[in-house]
Amino acid sequence: MALITKRKILDGVFLIDIPDAELKLLCGCPADVIKHLAMKGLLPIVEKNGVKYEAGPNAILLSDVLVQNGSLCNLSEFPVLHMFYNQGMILPGHPNESMTPKLIGRKEQVKAQMEYIFVGNYGLVTEEEFQQVGEDMEFAKEYLAMKLRFAQGRFLPSKELMEGLFLEDEPLEITNGVIIERLKPNLFDIRYKGQTVKVDLNLKRHHKYKPPYRLPKVRLNDHHFAIIHSGEGDGWDPTRPCLSSIIMYKRQFYLIDAGPNINTTLKAFNLKAGQIEGVFVTHVHDDHFAGLFSLMSTKRKLKIFSSGFVKETIIRKLQAVLSENKVKLSHYFDFHDLQRDEWNSINGLEVKPIPSAHPIDTTLFLFRARDKNGYKSYGHYSDIAALGWLKKMRATPEKPGLTDEYIEKIRQSFQIKVDIKKIDVGGPAVHGDAEDFVDDPSGKLVMGHTHTPFTKRQLEIGEEVDFGTVEVLIDKNPE
Repeated sequence: MALITKRKILDGVFLIDIPDAELKLLCGCPADVIKHLAMKGLLPIVEKNGVKYEAGPNAILLSDVLVQNGSLCNLSEFPVLHMFYNQGMILPGHPNESMTPKLIGRKEQVKAQMEYIFVGNYGLVTEEEFQQVGEDMEFAKEYLAMKLRFAQGRFLPSKELMEGLFLEDEPLEITNGVIIERLKPNLFDIRYKGQTVKVDLNLKRHHKYKPPYRLPKVRLNDHHFAIIHSGEGDGWDPTRPCLSSIIMYKRQFYLIDAGPNINTTLKAFNLKAGQIEGVFVTHVHDDHFAGLFSLMSTKRKLKIFSSGFVKETIIRKLQAVLSENKVKLSHYFDFHDLQRDEWNSINGLEVKPIPSAHPIDTTLFLFRARDKNGYKSYGHYSDIAALGWLKKMRATPEKPGLTDEYIEKIRQSFQIKVDIKKIDVGGPAVHGDAEDFVDDPSGKLVMGHTHTPFTKRQLEIGEEVDFGTVEVLIDKNPE
């Protein structure tokens, strides 16, 4: 009888299942690995003590190397988030609340991933950190109060949420008698009750981690100012890239966020990384951030546009995942600070970042450009929180929280009139609700950031668009 089941997920990634030891070990965690598991039916809905939830891996074996064939190997954020929330390991009263995710690998890799997950969970966590990036104390207090409510009152170190197991040159017991041993870099033996399987995380030459989806080819025509819809899904949707857009302006291309498999997205438009003038970063959750590495080049620095407090989280997360210092990062990236709540000009394209309510430092973006008849505008509302949920986070005499003034400020930001507005309707807690835009004054309301079909009610409020849809705001150069 086989006590160990080994399934190949994609090149260099495997799932080891040892039911008797209550271990499901994800070996390798490149970008979008959770989507691959979903596509293969390895995240089934199960029921325990009357609670239904997704099953999945409860431990991760990290790659010994950071990069293989141009792709990052260790992006554990979404597998860990799946354990926390989809499997319930962090949810009070959940049947799996007593379970603890495990990260296994060399000490430096485990520690780096712990820091990377902490930054991904919380971003900046003190008033001093906000002040160091030029924010005033009033904003710091208000924004931290919001994030602390999302964090249930305390920013928890990763070591309190997860168990790090250091696998060096000696065999290591993972749990319940399961032994893992490194034979050579990225080659491991996993043993249980006399049975052994080998796991090889090395990619063969020229092999790459493939995306879970295929994208249609899209031909782009030249326009002075246009928005290209390049992703409408979320971090769990295995069929589409996550919410993103490409801005075409004066024959240059800018990305709004760079999620996993960004080069696959660019290839669908017959674009290359070297043609991207810059990236506007909303926040650093991996479904919006993980593609930045793929755009790095020693030949040309990539311009990164963000508010100062978001920039600091970008730097910290890149440092953790790449083990690089700020000086080396400056070889690859040209960071441009944008003043929040103000219009900033970038070669004539005006952009206004507005802080958004989210567990991590986040901004939505407004863009505008002038033609002969005035401004044409676009709003990118990624990773917003539903107003109904924010109202549940109001301050009380017993605990700090949000003020009515802060909630009203968020509501007003939702109601800004633009020609085209793309909104996150992924709900309910850390994402948006279409009902908050039922009376939106904008010319067109596009919905995204979901992994489920839109409801009839949502389609009464906004619209669904296909990958590659182009919204022309200004066709010809008005000058």
